[in-house]
Amino acid sequence: MMLNVNLVGNGAILFALVACIIGVFCTFLGHIGQREDLKRPVFWAAYSTFFAMSLANLVMIYALLTNDFSVSYVSHVGARETPRFFAAISLWSSLEGSILLWGWVLSGYTALCAYRYRDRFAETMPWVITTLLIIGAFFYVVLAIPANPFVPVFPIPENGPGPNPLLQNHWLMALHPPMLYLGYVGMSVPFAFAVASMVSGQLTDTWMAITRRWTLAAWMFLSAAIVLGGWWSYEVLGWGGYWAWDPVENASFMPWLTATAFLHSIMVQEKRQMLKVWNLCLIVTTFLLTILGTFLTRSGVLESVHSFTQSDIGHYFLIFIAIALTACTALLIWKSPQFRSEGRLDHPLSRETFFLLNNLLFVCFCFVVLLGTLYPLIVEALRGIKVSVGEPFFDQMTTPLCIGLILLMGLGSAVPWKKADPASLLRFFRVPVLLGISSVFVGYFFGIRFPKAMITIGVSVFSFSVMFIEMFWIGWKLRSPIRLFQFNPRRYGGFVVHIGAILIAVGVALSGSYQEEKQVTLKEGEKTSIGPYELEFQELLGREKPQRFEVMAKIKVGNDFLYPQLNYYSQSREPVGTPAVRSTLVRDLYLTLMAFDPKKKEASLRLIVTPAVSWIWIGAGVIVMGTWISLREKRRE
Repeated sequence: MMLNVNLVGNGAILFALVACIIGVFCTFLGHIGQREDLKRPVFWAAYSTFFAMSLANLVMIYALLTNDFSVSYVSHVGARETPRFFAAISLWSSLEGSILLWGWVLSGYTALCAYRYRDRFAETMPWVITTLLIIGAFFYVVLAIPANPFVPVFPIPENGPGPNPLLQNHWLMALHPPMLYLGYVGMSVPFAFAVASMVSGQLTDTWMAITRRWTLAAWMFLSAAIVLGGWWSYEVLGWGGYWAWDPVENASFMPWLTATAFLHSIMVQEKRQMLKVWNLCLIVTTFLLTILGTFLTRSGVLESVHSFTQSDIGHYFLIFIAIALTACTALLIWKSPQFRSEGRLDHPLSRETFFLLNNLLFVCFCFVVLLGTLYPLIVEALRGIKVSVGEPFFDQMTTPLCIGLILLMGLGSAVPWKKADPASLLRFFRVPVLLGISSVFVGYFFGIRFPKAMITIGVSVFSFSVMFIEMFWIGWKLRSPIRLFQFNPRRYGGFVVHIGAILIAVGVALSGSYQEEKQVTLKEGEKTSIGPYELEFQELLGREKPQRFEVMAKIKVGNDFLYPQLNYYSQSREPVGTPAVRSTLVRDLYLTLMAFDPKKKEASLRLIVTPAVSWIWIGAGVIVMGTWISLREKRRE
């Protein structure tokens, strides 16, 4: 008997929606009637939605793998010739499937949160789960009406167009979207804790410790997703870059900025009992930015290689954003007098001051990105003309903010809480300042002359030196570098994260300032050179694959061979390129096949040499490692 995927999928979505509604009503009825027994079903509702959404996603993957074209989503993104690996991950290659995955991840977070705290915090946990169920109910309504992937198709087509060629051109598409959803959706959990704390009036240190850990985990996933997206862009799109301030890139970057600000300011609340309302605002803002980013990506209002096509879900998201913003603002105004901070800023020269400056820069950074992203939409809505905000605006506005944040990494790490002794600080900073200035001169000797790159290197070496000196000194006293992270995993894991961020900053500064590029047309056997490389075009090769035809140029570089190629898909008029990249710690050689003539036996190539790109990917790995170390801190709840 053949599985009716449409029936099972729609039934699972409807079941999840009903479970959310029942769970929410039980919580409110239990609160009104002061009956604790009515609040317990909200936990079973959380488990039920996870079961239902797991079933819906699994049957969709089954339909994709079996080419069941009676399912509308499969008929839009499936094809018999698509390799099974790309067929499975096409679950998130288009609008309806991406919302389906979003609902699955959200239900998983909801069930995990309910299970983890099932026997604790009876006053507050029902409100946490209820908030997550309300968010889930919104997405399940979207899945049931405007973005339903389980609409029956008749007559059933023999084949489909397959997923977007760009999305079946690299294995990174198996990692980037799931990581993005784990980060994006994960921000719903700290938001739910914030709402629950305001409703119950219990904004204690315990709740802040729990919220910090959930935020840190989601932040780790989001950080990895952003860099993986840049890596995918670098490896697939053939333009030689990794970040173009694309609106959809910005949509994932903005909540990362506010979440990073929260992870710093929460330390001020824990140590000095300050910034309680500010931290609530940051959590709420981060969640709303994830929903705004989802709207920008999936409504079709933005033109981007990353965005989906026009759809009808934009109005749903705008209404949800308006309701959430109104409700959270009302809660903050109503409850903020209860959360007044007991602590006060004792002295300008203190760690609290530098953390406040850190938050100011992060929020300004987010505002600049938000302004540059939404400005074209506002102008088009008001004046009916299309404008664009490009890289020059973002680079000019954000570079000073980035340098300031790197500087604060070092200053904030060395300055103590409450009040610092200026004389002691001056003595401590002598070596880092000397190393920072020396690095500028060393860089100048090696040809680094752009002011942005020189300043970034000097400030980065200063901040790195501050953290390295402390880690070395404490590790020496503990007689083991490993014990350093057991002694204080949160602090020194944070240092590792900062070192990863410094590596990325230096990589971005150098790669953005010293890229060398040229285009050549070579016949077989001809040579050319760029930077320190000499290249020889040897021959054109063709290869037939089930889903595409590949044309490759065989390029000899030293004793190695690189194969930039063009891929021809039946559903695409234009070929999709796959650049060939040779990476080292010093520089990357990046080759793109632009065109070819088999009769003349010649190929047109774009050659790019970019320094220090590998430092960006290495820095991202260091950030993930440092975050994992910080998460290993013993829970204090």
